[in-house]
Amino acid sequence: MGGLETYVLELIPALLDVAPDLDLTVFCNSRGRELLEAQPWASDVALTTPAGSRRGLRALYELGPLGAVAGRRRLDVLHSPALTAPLATRAANVVVLADTTWISVPDLGKGQAMTVRLWQAAVPYVARRADRVVAISEAGAADVERHLRVPRERIDVIPLGYGVRSRPEPTPSAELRARLGLGDGPIVLNVAMKKVHKNQLRLLRALPAIRERAPGAQLVMPGAATPYEDELRAEAGRLGIADVVTFPGYVDAADLEGLYAVASAFVFPSLNEGFGLPVLEAMARGLPVVTSNLSSLPEVAGDAALLVDPTSVEQIADATTRVLTDAALREELIAAGVRRPPEFSWERTASATLESWKRSVAERYCPTP
Repeated sequence: MGGLETYVLELIPALLDVAPDLDLTVFCNSRGRELLEAQPWASDVALTTPAGSRRGLRALYELGPLGAVAGRRRLDVLHSPALTAPLATRAANVVVLADTTWISVPDLGKGQAMTVRLWQAAVPYVARRADRVVAISEAGAADVERHLRVPRERIDVIPLGYGVRSRPEPTPSAELRARLGLGDGPIVLNVAMKKVHKNQLRLLRALPAIRERAPGAQLVMPGAATPYEDELRAEAGRLGIADVVTFPGYVDAADLEGLYAVASAFVFPSLNEGFGLPVLEAMARGLPVVTSNLSSLPEVAGDAALLVDPTSVEQIADATTRVLTDAALREELIAAGVRRPPEFSWERTASATLESWKRSVAERYCPTP
């Protein structure tokens, strides 16, 4: 599940590191349980799979029965990482609202319309009834306050950490290029779900101009296929660049590391992000980054990336071309980028999360008169 999966897999062990005595129960569906049971810290938490967590019923279960389960188990805090949370529960109720993209840039593609409508109907009530709301950037907090009318004093801004605890060896460059049918030219990499707000359509439209000044440049967009990918493929065909745009589909961790290693630039012109982990992931791997000047991305990138107006195909093309052709600029961005990710850590995220939980308990049980 992309960023959400990373959040869960990294936050839980970080919580156990900073609070070894924490009694942690993780509610998950059967597929999630298989994933979590394979983690080295699985024996340090209680994994439980409630009957109502079956596919198609999960959001409804989280909105209702989960609150009662948390009460019966006498949990101090219920931490919900993905928008939906009980409308009522005895436990202190903390919900993470990573972004409000589903309001500002809704992607109502096939299979998404019902989910987005559920969020639009339920999440405003969830947010206003929670004891604490967690946003993962200042921009995200401002969006929650504006769109969902949650008072700023009930919002905790807790940035994410970066990276994973271990990385596989990258697939060798020659093997990866041969298997994916990549040429010898410079690779522009975009790692993101194929969604409207990720703005890959404008990145595609920038590629012909990029290739005029950086001959041989090609675009690689790994990730599981979505209905929106059909639109991207059609646009690549219309622009006459289908042969230099590669959609590898889902790639395993070794291949993804290989793509980071072989790429010459990482371009992430998203229209809206709650945080933007891919930017830090690329920087940590020594790639120069071009990203958006909107939402949370300037907070994450700092001065270690070229920031562009993501609605401008010309700006995307110009910045990407500069990164590919200006060696001094590349080295400057790479050096600044490598220094940026250590400013974010999962231990810091875990410590701030614990503080949010403590505030939620204090406000639930000892409210200010």
